[in-house]
Formats: sequence, structure tokens, C-alpha cells
Amino acid sequence: MEHEEYGTAFESGFGATRRFLRAQGAPVEEAEEVAQAAWARGWEYRTQLRDPRLLRFWVNSIARNLFHARFRKPIKVPLSEQTFLYTMDLASLELRQLFERCSGSDRNLLEQQLEGYSAEEIAQGAGISATGIRVRMLRIRRSLRGRTTKVR
Repeated sequence: MEHEEYGTAFESGFGATRRFLRAQGAPVEEAEEVAQAAWARGWEYRTQLRDPRLLRFWVNSIARNLFHARFRKPIKVPLSEQTFLYTMDLASLELRQLFERCSGSDRNLLEQQLEGYSAEEIAQGAGISATGIRVRMLRIRRSLRGRTTKVR
């Protein structure tokens, strides 16, 4: 497609592209700018157009994509207008401190119980009876309870 042919198509199709964008919900000023950008992009990529009779349709699809692309871009807010909420998970910090006070085997038992394993399931993996696991868990909790009251 040559200069003159594209220029003629632009003169006759620019208004239609602007109306098309207005029908898509674009404000008047934005429809004007997007239509100009779409025709400019059409000129840049005119070699990709297979059928020159579909030029207006092709440019309108470019215009639609440009118009809708503005909704996909993230909204940039200056840092001075942003509010940051910091939350700290105190329970996980306390749990980590408790784990640090335990021996490796006790920590392993506590982690398994916190993950939702029953005493029977833990017992199968540890080679101890379920009652033995319950007694160990009771002793571990008492031991930790005694250590935490001394620290506070």
C-alpha cells in the first residue's frame, strides 16, 4: 500500500475510527488520540495487511486494542500517597522461639502434631506406641510451659 492510497483511506476512515472508539466508551479527547495512534501504527505495519479492502476494519481493531490496553496497565500511585500496613505474625515468632528451645526429636514431634498428624500416625513413624507419643507430647508441652514462664 502506497502513501497516496493510505492517505486517502486515512482521510475517509479517521472519522469512522473515532466514532467506533466513542461507541466503545472512549471520551472524545481520548478517542481522537487513540484513533491517531491506531492509524499511525497501521502505517508502520501496513506490510502485514493482506487485503487492502480491510484496512478500516484492521485499523479499528488496532484502535480497540490500544483503547483496551490502558485498562491492563497498572495504576501508578506516588509513594507519598500510599499507605503501608505492616503486620507481624507474632504467633509464628513465638512458635519459632519455642522450637528453638526444644531438642531435635521434640521439635520433630511438635511439628508433626501441628501439621495435623494424630498420635497413632506419629507413633507408626517413630516406632513408639500412641500412648507413648501422647505422654511425650504432654512432657514436651509442660517443659515448654515452664521455660516460657521463667523468661517472662
